[in-house]
Amino acid sequence: METGLKGKTVLLSGASGGIGSEIARMFDREGVQLVLTYLDDKRGKVEIEQLKSTLKGNYITFAADLTKEAEVEELFKKADEQYGRIDVLVACAGVWSDTKNIADRTMEEWNRAFALNSSADFLLTRGFFRNLRKYREDHASVVYIGSTAGMIGEAYHHDYAATKSAIIYGLTQSLRVEILDFAKRGRVNVVCPGWCATPITEEMLQDKQFVHTITATIPLRKVSTPKDIASAVLFLASDELAGHISGLVLAVSGGMNGRLLHGELKPITEDLKPY
Repeated sequence: METGLKGKTVLLSGASGGIGSEIARMFDREGVQLVLTYLDDKRGKVEIEQLKSTLKGNYITFAADLTKEAEVEELFKKADEQYGRIDVLVACAGVWSDTKNIADRTMEEWNRAFALNSSADFLLTRGFFRNLRKYREDHASVVYIGSTAGMIGEAYHHDYAATKSAIIYGLTQSLRVEILDFAKRGRVNVVCPGWCATPITEEMLQDKQFVHTITATIPLRKVSTPKDIASAVLFLASDELAGHISGLVLAVSGGMNGRLLHGELKPITEDLKPY
């Protein structure tokens, strides 16, 4: 099935992560021009080099702290110089907080979560909208990476849940209208992963009891893969496939809603063998 994305320019933040790298590879196979951001630390540098070795098409990479206004502005300046108009923004960069009761959460931790998960998306979206205002074409798409935590809450990760709720219910639902000022067929949507097998969760998913606990809340009895998330992002980014969808909160979570559904069943651990 044709996505109509060939030749488009896609800006993807968080490209070096487990989900971000799979999104990058999937878009690369569609023949897009990629602007890839990553965090300029030791791990980020290693991961982005690993990703680059798998890409076949046209791309540029940009190391940036997306919480810093000047660095985000420089990102869009470089993207404009290289490709001109940006057609799609995929905001994937973010951080999952330490497990704590709110009684023990510091203000510094709270502010850091909002800076990385909410304010960074604000800066990226503002830059994208300014690019749209400059070039003014009919179609454009924003796809945020939210989380089921932002939909149903996540105990002991309350700060993370709050940052994702801001994206899901605040930014997405407001900007699905505002984008029309610069692209009359512009769309804004959000993909919300549940538990996903990535380098961040790899250690936890080795614990069979933990897997049993989380899969007991998932009707499909399996943890998602980065490919599951990337496929949803690709779908929503495509005007051919999702051209009349805007403001959608798409949970890619196996039907998880936080309630215990399979408490007496044995965990289906074979779904995790590849990880």
